[in-house]
Amino acid sequence: MANLYWKKDKKIFAATETPFKTEEELEHYLLDTRGILSDIYILNRQVRARAVSGIEIPDMVGVDSEGTIVIIENKNIPVDEKIISQVLNYALWAEANPDSIKNLWLEAEQEGTEPEWDNLQIRIIIVAPEIKQHLAKFISKIGYPIDLLEIKKFNIGKDEFIVLNKIEANVFTAKPVHGKRSYDIAYYAKGHNKESVKKFEQVVNRVESFIHKNGWKLEKKFNQGYIGFKYGFPLVFGIQWLGSRSFGFFFKMPKSKMKKIIVPGLEFRGYIDRWSQVEYKINSPDFDIKKLTPLFLASYKYIRGG
Repeated sequence: MANLYWKKDKKIFAATETPFKTEEELEHYLLDTRGILSDIYILNRQVRARAVSGIEIPDMVGVDSEGTIVIIENKNIPVDEKIISQVLNYALWAEANPDSIKNLWLEAEQEGTEPEWDNLQIRIIIVAPEIKQHLAKFISKIGYPIDLLEIKKFNIGKDEFIVLNKIEANVFTAKPVHGKRSYDIAYYAKGHNKESVKKFEQVVNRVESFIHKNGWKLEKKFNQGYIGFKYGFPLVFGIQWLGSRSFGFFFKMPKSKMKKIIVPGLEFRGYIDRWSQVEYKINSPDFDIKKLTPLFLASYKYIRGG
């Protein structure tokens, strides 16, 4: 059992864990806690799972910025390997009923990358206040990408704290994942202009150096259309492909914190409400990265806090 303490003015206060009363309350915190689902648009929520032809339908279905269908399962109790059959049924339902998900997509008037309805890519997120560590070993053998997220709520007086912990699988025992593609620079080179890929990689290296100099603990993650830098599970900022030759930055932050900065070599593209991010097109990789410091800081502080 983890304990949480808060040090203020040389005094140490012990936080009291206050469990979520219902799965609906947990869902509320999951959606409202900054940045946790910043790359996922929820198509359907707060509809309790129901049986159709003997198969349960998940209560939360979303789509990420690359068109992958995301199934989110919330539990208000500790979970172990018994949950695997349930989420696998959800994935099977999604694969067997693409028209149902497409209807949700159309009702939401969704923009951005449209899912491949004839070949759905599916990922699963399991959220609970406690996840048994050995579950990570089991999911490494399952044919779908699965994220395990522990979320706990603590109180000190009137102050409330949310603690998020991503449970990692043992990558050494992992088997190839069904439908899971491997992304890297070589993958980008197959579908993009070769010279643009070189410039893209140059910018990524400059951003990594900037992160290192600031001492930020961010993880680089390759995706089909972008490289993101994550603080645990939440996405902070990244570099995305805009076409076969063009690419640019995105920075996660609320619209109220949006900063429009003029930087030679960059073109301001605006604020994207759906993904809560500011975007810039990179016209030249030789821009002054220091001038972007306010954007990097605003995005980092928004996700990390502070």
